[in-house]
Amino acid sequence: MKAGLRVVRGPDWKWGNDDTSEGHLGTVIETHNAERRAVVLWDNGKSKSYRAGQENAYDLLVLDNAQIGVCHLSVNCDECGERGIKGFRWKCSVCSNYDLCSACYNKDKHDLSHAFLRFETNTENKSVKVAARKGSPKCEAQGIFQSATVTRGLHWRWENQDGMW
Repeated sequence: MKAGLRVVRGPDWKWGNDDTSEGHLGTVIETHNAERRAVVLWDNGKSKSYRAGQENAYDLLVLDNAQIGVCHLSVNCDECGERGIKGFRWKCSVCSNYDLCSACYNKDKHDLSHAFLRFETNTENKSVKVAARKGSPKCEAQGIFQSATVTRGLHWRWENQDGMW
């Protein structure tokens, strides 16, 4: 876990509606690697510490890592043509040399019966095999996205910088 990652509920979630409800996003704002915990600021304004491998429990799943600078400079999305895929890179494990950006992968572009390899960093050639999307349950991500209207939250500390006083 690194500060800046966008996260959602993970497989061991047991914290009710801290995040508002399933599918709502938060941002890791602090990590405690020795304790295997991460503090998340949910888009609803609440923040709390969660398990990130502590006692082999994972309260969080990483939804996006482009915010921390991950970019696959030499790889383009074969659907939308994005040059230098930002965030996760999704490589088809059936077709040769076929890659998707996260937006296209999550919009069910390409063959849903094909499994994929997910590359989380641009510095290692390590990947995680992901099962085919066909028949998998989906949950719509909700939270603050591009063009969202936002207001000051609990962590505002920039006086009148936004001109709202």
